[in-house]
Order: sequence, then structure tokens, then C-alpha cells
Amino acid sequence: WELVDNAHPIVDLRLFKRRNFWTGTLAFALGYGVFFGNLVLLPLWLQQYMDYTATDAGMLTAPVGILALLLSPLVGRWVGKVDQRWLATVAFVIFAVSLYMRTSYNTQANFGFLVVPIIVQGAAMAFFFVPLVSLVLSGLTPDRIPAASGLSNFARIVSGSFGTSIATTLWDNRAILHHAQLTEYVNNSSVATRGYVQTLQAQGLSLSQAGAVINRNIDVQSHLLAANDLFWLSAILFLLMVGVIWLARP
Repeated sequence: WELVDNAHPIVDLRLFKRRNFWTGTLAFALGYGVFFGNLVLLPLWLQQYMDYTATDAGMLTAPVGILALLLSPLVGRWVGKVDQRWLATVAFVIFAVSLYMRTSYNTQANFGFLVVPIIVQGAAMAFFFVPLVSLVLSGLTPDRIPAASGLSNFARIVSGSFGTSIATTLWDNRAILHHAQLTEYVNNSSVATRGYVQTLQAQGLSLSQAGAVINRNIDVQSHLLAANDLFWLSAILFLLMVGVIWLARP
């Protein structure tokens, strides 16, 4: 009905006939989905397995706005002078670099080590939103811009919801796998295991309590490895999505 019988549709699906609209919307949605999934994953990992409070996790992730704030005005000036596809490509490459840097995270990392990739990610955000919005709306008459903006934002927000669900589910699944693999090394024939259990018992823990401590340590390490897997995958996806941007016309 929206496509055929209505001259003034509430949801103008005819916009998807335009190459720049569908390619820009697809790149915008996919990129935002991967970005938002990682945005949710990081504080979860920090609070559940790095003993960060909600406030500390917020302080760690807050610097993502520094470079975004500084670079956004410059990107706004460049949009009319530089091909938006190049600007969006810069965003996706910086996202990939930032996520690749996170793959070196470990449970001994301090605040300064953890925050550097987050600061780098701020530069990607500056190049992400404005160029892709310009690409989505390029060539449209003024009367179609509100419908195009609403539809592309709807796709972006839905993709962010999917990205969050997929990222947390994959994180849990990979953590279960790593937990099973790490547990194989904890057995009675392992000298290291026996020595660690004896150390814990010497500190006053019972055998079952020592087992709980070991299991918690394995949980911490398995979720770290799972998070690193997600960071690797996300970095690769951002590089692959550069191809989607270049399906658009100048």
C-alpha cells in the first residue's frame, strides 16, 4: 500500500530506489550496529570481570568524546569539499584500528592502557555520523529529506538493537567455549593446579572454596578472551564494510 496506492506515504520505501540512499543507509546501519554492540560490551566486561564500579567504567569510556568534540567542526567543513565516501572510509578504518588495539587488553591492564583505544575511537565518531548522513541525503529534494532522515535513523537504531543482542550473545557463547578449554588444564595431574590449591588452603580456604576461586579466575580469563574475539571480529567487519560505502556514487 505504501509503495503503490499512496502518493504521500508515511514510510517512503521508494527512497530505496536511490543508490546513495540504500548504500548510505546500509553502511550507516551496519556500522552503527557493530559500534553500539562494542559500546555496550566494554562496560559489561569492566564491571563484571575487572571489578570496576559503574562510575569507574563511565569515567573510562567518557574520553571517547574528546576527539569527537574537537574534530566534528572540521569534518563539517570538509563535507562540502571532500568526497563523503573518503570521510566515511576514514571513520571505518579508525574504528577498525581502535578495536584492533583493544585485542591486546588483559586482566592486568591499568586505566591508562585501557583508555587509549577509546580515545582513538572518538576520532572515528567524528568522521562517522556527518559524512554518512550527507551521503544518505545527497541528491534528494527538500520535501523528501524528512522522510529519508527518519527512515535511515530507524534503520540505524534497529541495527544498534540487533548489534547489542548479537554482541552479548556471542560474548557469552565464546566465554563458554574458552571456559571449557581452560578448564581442561585444571586437574589433579597438574602440578600447577595442586600447588595453587595448596596455597589457597594454606590461606584458610576449604577445598570447595579453593575450587570456587579457581573457577572465578577461569571465568575472568574466559570472558577476557571472548571479548578479544569480539574485538577482532568487529575490526574485520569494519574493514569489510568500507566496500559498502564505495557502492555509492560521488
